[in-house]
Amino acid sequence: MTAKIVMFGLDGADPAFMDRLIEAGELPAFKRLRARAAVHAIENDAAQGAAQFWNSASIGAGPGHHGHHFYMHFKPDTYDIIPNHESSLPDITPFWNRLDEEGYRVAVVDWHRMMPKPLKHGHLVDNWLGHDPLTDTIWMPPSLAEEGKKYFQGDSIGGGFELRPRKTADDINAYLTDLFNRIKAKTAFCCDQLRAREWDLFIACFSDAHDVGHHVYHLEDETHAEYDPALADKVRKPLTESYRRIDQAVGEILDAAGGDAKVFVYGGPGMGRLVSANGALDEMLRRIDWGVDAPPTVAETARKSFHSLVPLNLRRRFAPLVRALRRKVAINDFARRRFFAVPHNDNSGAVRLNVKGREKYGTIEPGADYDAVIEEITKAVMTFKNAETGQPIVARTVPARAAFPGPHAEVLPDLFVEWNRADAPGKFRKIVSDIYGEIDLEPVGRTGDHSPYGFFWAPPDAPGDGVTLPEHITVPVMEAVRANAPSMSHPAASQAAE
Repeated sequence: MTAKIVMFGLDGADPAFMDRLIEAGELPAFKRLRARAAVHAIENDAAQGAAQFWNSASIGAGPGHHGHHFYMHFKPDTYDIIPNHESSLPDITPFWNRLDEEGYRVAVVDWHRMMPKPLKHGHLVDNWLGHDPLTDTIWMPPSLAEEGKKYFQGDSIGGGFELRPRKTADDINAYLTDLFNRIKAKTAFCCDQLRAREWDLFIACFSDAHDVGHHVYHLEDETHAEYDPALADKVRKPLTESYRRIDQAVGEILDAAGGDAKVFVYGGPGMGRLVSANGALDEMLRRIDWGVDAPPTVAETARKSFHSLVPLNLRRRFAPLVRALRRKVAINDFARRRFFAVPHNDNSGAVRLNVKGREKYGTIEPGADYDAVIEEITKAVMTFKNAETGQPIVARTVPARAAFPGPHAEVLPDLFVEWNRADAPGKFRKIVSDIYGEIDLEPVGRTGDHSPYGFFWAPPDAPGDGVTLPEHITVPVMEAVRANAPSMSHPAASQAAE
C-alpha cells in the first residue's frame, strides 16, 4: 500500500540546528528531502509559543481565530485557569477533518496540542508518546487502541521531565533511552499503518526535539550558563542524537509510504536558551496596579510559605498539586485587581485585564479606559531591568486585539510581554525597576525554550507564495491532497473540486 502525500510534523525542531546537522552529514533523510523541496522559513506569530504554532497551522488562521495560545486557559466567569481540554475554548476544525469531509483518506498521528475530532475515512491518534500529554491517549476509532498496545505500553516519561528531576548522567541517559524507544515504537506503528492501506494524506508527528530542547539544551551549548563539561562528556550530544533518531524514523516511514509519495515537513517552533521573567510577571503587575508598598497577594504569601517550609528536593514532587492550589487561591486575588498574569509560554508573559462585561467582576471599561490601561502596563514593564546586566528585560509588548484580530480574539490574553533574550547571558535571577523595586526569580528547571522560528518544506509544485507564518502552510497541503487523489474513488472530493 502507499500514501499519496506524507507530512512530517517535527514539534520543537530548530531550523538552524537542523541545517547545521544536515551540512555535517548527520541527517541523510532530511538532507534528501530538503534538496528536492521548496524551503520556506516560518516565523511564529508575535510573542506566541508551541500551542499556537501548531493550532494556527491546523486551521489555516491566526490566534484570533482559535484562541489556543497555551495549554492552560483563563475562564472569565470564574477566574480559574484550567487545561484546554477541560475548558470551553472555541470549536475549531483542523484541515484534515475538512479533507475527511471531502472524502479523502487521512491519518493523523500526534499533531501537537490538536483538538481531536473523529474521522469518517481515516485514523487519528492524539497524546501518544508526545510532549507532556494532557490526557490519556485518544484513539479514533477506539478499536485502534488495541493495535497501539502492540507497539508500546506504559510511558515512563509521559508525565513530563519535571515530575522526576534527572540530574545525573545515568538518569539523563535513561531518560534518553526511553525517548528513543518511543521514537522507534511510533515509527513502527506508522510504517505498519502505511503498509496496511492506501492513504491520501498521512501525517506523522514527533515531539522529541521539543522534549530534549527544553531539558538538556545546556548540554550541547558550551556557552550556556549551565553548561557542565563533565556531565556533557557522559551524556554525549543528546540533541544531536535525538535528531538522528528522528531522521532515521523519517527514512523508514518514507520507505513504507512508497517512492511516489509527495512530502511536506513542518517543524518548530525552534529552541534556544531559556530566558524568562514569567515567574515574576504577576508580582510586577501587582506592584504596577497597587503600588510597591501594597501587601502581597494571598497566592504570593502562600508561595513564600511553601518555599520556607518545604525543602527544594521535595518541591518538584508536589509541584502539580501546588500549582493547582495556587490557581484556586489566586481566583480571589484576580477578581479584585485591574489586571494579572495568566500562564503562557516562557518566551513571553501574558496579561489579562479585568474588563466589565467580560470578566465576572470586571473593573475596566471597554474602549478608551481599556486602551489607557494597556499603555500604562506597557510603560511600566519597560522600566524593569536585569539586575546582573542593567539591560531591559522586555523586548516589546504585543496588544492581542491589534496583533490577532478574529472572532475569538477576546479568548486570548489582552497583552503579551516578550522578554529580551538578546542581551541575557543566562536566566534572569533578579530584576529591578527604579519605580517598582527589586524582584527575585525562582530557579527554573528547564534550560531551553522556544524561539520564534520554524520551517516548512513543500514539493516544488505546491503553492507557496507568501508562506511565512504557521497559518500559511494549510492551503499548500490541502491543495496537494486534492490534486493527487484519484477522483473516481473520491466522488465527494470531485464534487468539491468542481
